[in-house]
Amino acid sequence: MADAPWAEIREKFQAALALSRVELHKNPEKEPYKSKYGARALLEEVKALLGPAPEDEDERPQAEDGLGAGDHALGLPAEVVEAEGPIAQGAVRLAVIEFHLGVNHIDTEELSAGEEHLVKCLRLLRKYRLSHDCVSLYIQAQNNLGILWSEREEIETAQAYLESSEALYKQYMKEIGSPPLDPTEHFLPEEEKLTEQERSKRFEKVYTHNLYYLAQVYQHMEMFEKAAHYCHSTLKRQLEHNAYHPMEWAINAATLSQFYINKKSKEELQARLQLCFSLCVHSCSRCAGVAQDGTLPLHPPLGPVLSFSGYT
Repeated sequence: MADAPWAEIREKFQAALALSRVELHKNPEKEPYKSKYGARALLEEVKALLGPAPEDEDERPQAEDGLGAGDHALGLPAEVVEAEGPIAQGAVRLAVIEFHLGVNHIDTEELSAGEEHLVKCLRLLRKYRLSHDCVSLYIQAQNNLGILWSEREEIETAQAYLESSEALYKQYMKEIGSPPLDPTEHFLPEEEKLTEQERSKRFEKVYTHNLYYLAQVYQHMEMFEKAAHYCHSTLKRQLEHNAYHPMEWAINAATLSQFYINKKSKEELQARLQLCFSLCVHSCSRCAGVAQDGTLPLHPPLGPVLSFSGYT
C-alpha cells in the first residue's frame, strides 16, 4: 500500500460510498449524475493512494479470463486461499475500489468502462475467491457483470456469470459456512467491523439477488420451469429474511401462481398460496406499526433488471 495515511484513505472511501447512495432525483435536474461523478472522483483518489497492483496480482490478461472470469465458471471448484499478508491485502483493497468504480460506471450508463473495472476486480480476487475475506465481493462483481450482459441482451453470457456466482456461494457454504466479510469492511477499523449476524444478513441478500437475476435470465431463455423454480426460491428467501416490498412481492407471487395454475400443478400452487397467506399475516402485523405520517416502514424492492412477467 502507498504511504498515504490509512485514516485519509478510509475517510475518502466512506465519503465515496455516501455520495454513491444519493438518489438521482436529489441531484440537479441538468446534472442527474453529479453525486455519482463526485463518488467516482473520490474512488479514483483512493485507488491512487493505494498504489499499483501488487506484482504477483497484476491485471495482465490470462487464458482463463474469458466467460465467467475464471475456472469456477467452467465448473471447476475453487480452492481456499486466504488473503493473508500485505500483498494479498493490497490486492483485495484495490479489488474493492475496482468493484465500486465498475458499479459507478454502470449506474451512469457507461457499460464498457463498468465491465472493465469489474473484470479487473475479478482478476485481483481470482485466487482468493473462496476465502472468508473475498467470496462476497467476488459474487457481487459477477452478479453485476450478469446484469450488465443482460442489459446488452447477451443472455448466455449473463447466465455464465450468474451461475458461477451461484456455484461459488454453494461451495462456500458447504466447505466454510461462516458469514464472510462484507466488502465495505476492508476500509473499516477493527472496532467498526460488522457483527456475524449483520455479515450473514448481507451475504444472504447477495445470494437472493443472484437467484432473482437467474430467474429472469432463465425466463428470457424460455426455460420457464427453471425460471419459476428460481422465482419461488427468491420469493421464499425474501419472506424469510424480511427483505421485500409487500405489493411487489404479492404481484410476483400471484404471477407465479398463475403459471402453476396453467401448468395444473396442485402441489406447487398450494405452496404459492401458503406463501401469499404468510405475507398477508406478516404485512398485517407491520400495519400495526404505521408511522404518524401514514407511511409503512417498507423495505426497498430489489429493483427489476428484467421482468418476472411472461409466465402465463
